[in-house]
Order: sequence, then structure tokens, then C-alpha cells
Amino acid sequence: MDIVVTIEDGQPDELRRIETAVRDELQEQGVQVDRAVTEVEQGALGALEVLQFVGENVMLPVLVQALYDYVVKRLREPDGDALKIHAARTDLPDGTRRCELTVEGEAKEVAAALEELL
Repeated sequence: MDIVVTIEDGQPDELRRIETAVRDELQEQGVQVDRAVTEVEQGALGALEVLQFVGENVMLPVLVQALYDYVVKRLREPDGDALKIHAARTDLPDGTRRCELTVEGEAKEVAAALEELL
């Protein structure tokens, strides 16, 4: 089972920052955190960098809580850029049984939406 998270907009190093913020917390729960490059959609330019969370029981609520905590901390920074967070959990190796979540807007709106999911 794995969850792939993509971040759009935000700061130039947004993916690295979120990786740093959630890595220790999730690894304590047996979740491996990897940065990877996925296939780019047809017609798009460049590589799409993502965070991949791999584990036996990677629970979406645990990841949503970690993302919420990160976005709330980010609100305290002077530049509250817009964010788009997309998380896709795949339960089976062939990609079936897929659950997806997309949240976008200003950082405070993203935090509010994530909070509603907790």
C-alpha cells in the first residue's frame, strides 16, 4: 500500500519542506517516506516530483493529520501562498482500490479543508 502526494504552487522548495516536516513523525509509525519522480502527463513539460509514503498500513487519516500540521505551521510564515495538495492512496500493487484527495486554495483554506477531514 502506498500514498503519493503532489504539491503544486506554494514556495519553490515546498515538497522538501513538507518532507522534512512529516518524515520523522511517519517513520516512527513504520511508514517509509521517499521523494520520487512520476510520469509526466502527456503534453506537460518537465518532471513531476512527488513524495511517496510506503508501508503495510499507511492510513490516509494519519497522512492528512501530518499535512494539516504542516500547513498550520506554514500559516505563521509571512508568505501564505496558494497550495494544491493531491494525495492518492493505492491499496493494491496493480493500482486498483484507489482513494484520492485534492485540496487547493490559500494556505488557510487548505488548512480548514484538511481540518474538516480529521
